[in-house]
Amino acid sequence: MLRIVTFGCILLHCITLARGNKAAIRSVRFHGTAAVHDVELRRNMILREGSGWDPERMKEDLESLLQYYHDRGFYLADVRLDSASYSDDSSSVDLTIAVHEGKEMPLSNIRCRGNTAMATHRILESFETHAGGSLRRDVLERDIDALLTSYEKIGHPFARVEVGDVSLDSSPAPGLNLDLSIEEGPVVTIDEVTVSGNRETKEGIVVREARVGLHEVYDPVRAGQIRLRLNRLGIFSSVDEPQLYVSSRGGGLLIRVEEGTTNTFDGIVGFAPASRAGESGTFSGIVNVSMRNLFGTARKLDVRWQREDSETQEIAFGYVEPWILNYPVNLSGSFRQRQQDSTYIGRVVEAKADVLITESLSLSGVVSHSVTIPSATTTAVSNSRTITTGLELQLDTRDDLISPTSGALYHTGYRIGNKKVFGVSGQQPGSDGSNAVQKISIDADLFFRTLGRQVIAMGLHGRQLTSDQIELGDLYRFGGTNTLRGYRENEFLGSRVAWTNTEYRFLLERQSYFYGFFDAGYFYLPPPASVPGPVSQQLVFGYGIGVRLATSLGNIGVSIAFGRGDSFGEGKLHIGLLNGF
Repeated sequence: MLRIVTFGCILLHCITLARGNKAAIRSVRFHGTAAVHDVELRRNMILREGSGWDPERMKEDLESLLQYYHDRGFYLADVRLDSASYSDDSSSVDLTIAVHEGKEMPLSNIRCRGNTAMATHRILESFETHAGGSLRRDVLERDIDALLTSYEKIGHPFARVEVGDVSLDSSPAPGLNLDLSIEEGPVVTIDEVTVSGNRETKEGIVVREARVGLHEVYDPVRAGQIRLRLNRLGIFSSVDEPQLYVSSRGGGLLIRVEEGTTNTFDGIVGFAPASRAGESGTFSGIVNVSMRNLFGTARKLDVRWQREDSETQEIAFGYVEPWILNYPVNLSGSFRQRQQDSTYIGRVVEAKADVLITESLSLSGVVSHSVTIPSATTTAVSNSRTITTGLELQLDTRDDLISPTSGALYHTGYRIGNKKVFGVSGQQPGSDGSNAVQKISIDADLFFRTLGRQVIAMGLHGRQLTSDQIELGDLYRFGGTNTLRGYRENEFLGSRVAWTNTEYRFLLERQSYFYGFFDAGYFYLPPPASVPGPVSQQLVFGYGIGVRLATSLGNIGVSIAFGRGDSFGEGKLHIGLLNGF
């Protein structure tokens, strides 16, 4: 690399010292420039118009300008101070910088030294810098970064690449020779995993959920997925990026976690004004208690209670046993009972096996057994039993379980089975036999940022039941806080239902936001099997505003919703609390 330090610069330095004062720079001019604009050169200088004249800084600026030309491939460039003209009273100075750019030198050859794990031709094939092209510093740095990443992927995380030498080729067509010195370092395997910060969760559970295979070659991509996997458990408030280390026992990963609140209480109270004069309003409520880390083993237990009015309520239990026999398979069971006023009691028992294909994708097999027990005074519901089996698929890429700002949650299921009706008079056609049953469900929730701290949350949900005999206890119920806001809980029934939820959120903090929403729903209700008649179907919508705030008491949500045709006094007020314990 050629560098020229001019005698004129040293002489000007001596003159300035002899004058005993510092003149202000009145102008900086360049001559000889063609490939690079003067504005670009001034951006690479410390001395500017209006600053004090300093010969030492001028030497630094000349070095910087020369390096700038080299970075752009002009390795024969020369930059020097041509003149410094003082004013009559020596209070200001005009600087002229002479530039000889030369021509941009092409690369003749790139040599790699020290590489054994990766062939030279493979390295150069991935480079944007190539023989016959230009040598640009920024491009070469990107190539080296990409090469280091490639070495990481094959188990060499401590590889180093340095630019050894850049020299002129002595051939008739001059060019540049570039030498790269490569130190590949040892192959690193993960022989141990260390977990810190876990107080209740067992270390083996963290290692299991991280899906780290001992004695495998270190893979930065797989290591980078550990943080996402552990965050999805919902039992840690923070998870650091895993850190690679080497000890006398071999390579290892350090995973630092901070345990959060693993048990939650989620309560919602709703109030709907009276629909007729002389009636009182209706209170409803939902309580969810979730324990996501029983005994520090990531086992889950959920309890849910819902009250729609004074005569209708529902209770449900669910349990998940994760990683059966240390395989990525979760087994779960649930029980649900619904008391529908004085009409019937419905009970459902389900068993499910979830195969965790990846940290985001799972495939499930499910078996369900449900019974409907009518009251002695009703003929609208039969005493029946339904058994179904099916498959479910779920994809979850959300970045946060409580207040996501990106990602999606997709779930779809298909079930097929048989419904058997007991003890009903033969006067009801088809009521004394078996009926095939098919159920299809789909749920899709999308989250994405718009402007700054603003998020759009969109949901699409659908259910369909197909059977020759559909009764009241078989129908889907929707409406209320978690489905179609602006209406009473489970106000609508249908064998085919669909609804959408759209929210525009203004984030206040990580899990606090103000939002406006618009919900729309559709239901198709066939006539009772015993009383043939026209079908009923309707399109409804609701809208409103709400806020969710993270407080010391928990995450509090308040919203007011209006259904189609509601006046302000007919709005539905919902108050919810999500608390950890």
